[in-house]
Parts: sequence; structure tokens; C-alpha cells
Amino acid sequence: MSENETGRQLTSRRDFLKLGGTVIAGAALFGLGACGGSSGGASGGGGGTGDVTLSISPDLVDMMKPKLAAFSKANGNTAKIRVMPADTGAYLDRIRTQLEAGSSDIDVIAGDVSWPSQLASNGWIEDLSARFTKSQQDAYLPATVAANVWDGKVVGVPFFTDAGILWYRTDLLERSGYSAAPATWAELQEMALKIKRDAKLENGFVWTGAQYEGGTVLGMEFIRSAGGDILKDGKVVIGEQDAIDGLTIARGLVTSGASPAAVANFKEDETTGAFLGGNAAFMRNWPYVFGLLGDREQTTIDPATIAVAQIPTARAGGTSVNVGGGWNFFMNANSAKKDTAWELIRFLSNDAQQKAWALEGAYLPTRKALYEDPEIVDAMQVVKKDKEAVFQTTTPPVSPFYADMSRLMAERFNASLRGTTSPGDAAAKLQDDLSAIVAKGG
Repeated sequence: MSENETGRQLTSRRDFLKLGGTVIAGAALFGLGACGGSSGGASGGGGGTGDVTLSISPDLVDMMKPKLAAFSKANGNTAKIRVMPADTGAYLDRIRTQLEAGSSDIDVIAGDVSWPSQLASNGWIEDLSARFTKSQQDAYLPATVAANVWDGKVVGVPFFTDAGILWYRTDLLERSGYSAAPATWAELQEMALKIKRDAKLENGFVWTGAQYEGGTVLGMEFIRSAGGDILKDGKVVIGEQDAIDGLTIARGLVTSGASPAAVANFKEDETTGAFLGGNAAFMRNWPYVFGLLGDREQTTIDPATIAVAQIPTARAGGTSVNVGGGWNFFMNANSAKKDTAWELIRFLSNDAQQKAWALEGAYLPTRKALYEDPEIVDAMQVVKKDKEAVFQTTTPPVSPFYADMSRLMAERFNASLRGTTSPGDAAAKLQDDLSAIVAKGG
């Protein structure tokens, strides 16, 4: 699978929280807000002031325009938008090309949670440690800050986050004698099989197991739910027994019949379609599904019978984890307007703007206090029903070589799920392959 194919799925993962928005093809430059303002002129921190440019994906443009207009009016420097490709892989490729060439055309970059190490390892984005202080970091969900740390430096500020959750049908569980969601994968497998028989369902548990970034995320999630991981302190550990156990659980769901063999081909559309079409009792998916529950063309079941829970664990009493996504703000290390760029990042990530992102577009906030905000709790069903799932979100491995690693994980995880290789062999091959990537520097 090419990096751009991986990128397309990163775009999908980012879009999961988006309930609306217009996609604008191509790249364009928009001047927003007040004109004028100073150009150049150094100030504290070795920065500078003047008009600044923010790069974003097309789906964010409509919501971003009024926010940049408000910033420009208050700050006195114009904030502009550079629209990048919707394909996240193509977006990253373009950004890397510009940064490698030393371009200062873009001052602030809005980008995926997997980008910090890939950009910071080359010195392309600014170390924000002196600006984004510990007291400021404490206002954010810890995992979203940790995802922006590279080589002991904070290189990004969290924008929005995403979380994996377990969806289930309360009516079907009750008919089969169950009063609560499963806490472990073994319980889920048992419940899915019984409900399938009782309700004569086509599927028990559906999820995204196809060979793409979503499949990589699910493979990592099974591994982490069993206590394993991909990297630990920069060392590849996917060959360890806990990781093998996680892949064995995923394969066991298929061989037992709790999940259909077709999950090896399922992406978001197929997974959501099966569940909302009434053909599954359980589904692992993202909060974007809340936006589909009231659409009778998408949903054939009563939304009141749908509930959410945390991702199951491999062992009773284990701590639930999910592998999520999200985006951050980065500063171009070559920007000549670093002071204004920092003010823009601060403005776009403050409480007021994150609340607006949540209420206008269902983007999960990264600031902790907002999860107690009554308006957000009322408007965002995932916060109302199970905000702990958000707090238990983990991010993909922090590595400058993540794109290459993800491609191989998607391939091996899918082969294990299909049964063309064993979970143990898949983990052993990934141990060797990922170790080689790390050793060779990509």
C-alpha cells in the first residue's frame, strides 16, 4: 500500500468527527480579516510579527474563516489560509517538500497526530517548549500533549482529538439476557455469538479490519488492550507475547464466528452500514456515528436502542484503552513571524475556540475543562454517554518513520486477520521489519 493510500485513510479518520463542511478542491490562498498590521519587526523569543498564513485541509475552511477574521481584527495582523490537499498523505508530502526547501510561506500548520516526530526529527517545526509552558500544557488531555513531544521538546499544540468506542444494541442484549456491555474480549465474543443465534443476525461484532490506516489502528488497539505495544522507549516490542495475544484475539473473533470474515475488507462505510442497517449487535467505531443516528436513510434501527461503552480488555480488571486520532498546530521553524504565529496558535486552541469547534462541527476538544461544560455535554453525545472513552485514548507510535511502519503493520495485521499467516508469525515479521526501519532511519 502506498503512502498516499495510507494518507487517504488518515483523512477519513480526521473526518470522523466532522458532521458538515464543504470540500474545496485544489489549493488556494484566502486573505481574512483586517488588513495592515506590521510586517517583520523582531520581538521576544527571537520571533517576529506581521501577516501569517495557516495551512489546513479543505474540510476545515468554512469553520476556520470567521475565526481567522476575528483573530485578524483583534491582533492587527492578517491571518490567511493556505488550503492543502484533502488527502492527508498528499498534504504531508507537500508540507515536507516546502519545509525541506526552507520555505517560510506557511507560518502555522494544522496537521495529523502522527506528524510531530516526522517533522520535528528534521528540524522543520519549531520547539515550542518555552512558549507552551507546563502550566499551559496541564489544561489539555495528557495524551494529546504527549503526542506532540519529540526528543524531550514540545513541538505542537493540540487542536482536536478523536476516540474509538464500542457501540452496541441494548434491545438485542436484553433479549439475550444481558444487562451491560462486555468488559473483556472473551465476554464480547460469547455475547456476540449468543445474540447472533437468538436474533438470527448476520453479524455479531463488526469493525474496520481492512488493509489501510484504519486496520493499522485496530490492530494496535487489540495489541494495547492485551497489554502490548508497538514501540516502547523507541524500541520495537511488537514481537512480545502481549502483542501476539492481541492479534490472536482479533483472529479469534473471526474464527469463532463472532465477527464475519469480511471484516478483513471492512472500512468505515461497511462497518457503519452493517450496524446501522440492523445487521450487527456490536460495532467498534468513532463518535461521528452519532451524527447519523437521526438519518432514517442511514439508520433502520431505533436510535434509542443504541448505546456506547469503552473498548474491551484482554483480561478482567484491565484498563480500557483505544487508539484515536486528532490534529495539532505546528509552527514552521523558518517562519519570520513567529510571535504572530504563536498568537494565532494560542487563539485557535483556547477554550472559546475549542468550544466553538465542538458545538459547530462536533470536534472533540483537547482541553480538559470543556468536558464539564454543560453546552458541550448536552451537544456531544459521546461526552454525555461515556467521556471516559475520550480520556483513555492513546495515539499511534511516536516515530519519524511512522508512515513506513503503518504501511507494514496494515499488511501484516490484515494477513493475520485473514489467516494467511499466524498472529505469532505476523508479530515476528513486524518485529524484524520495524526494527530494520528504525535502525536504517526509515
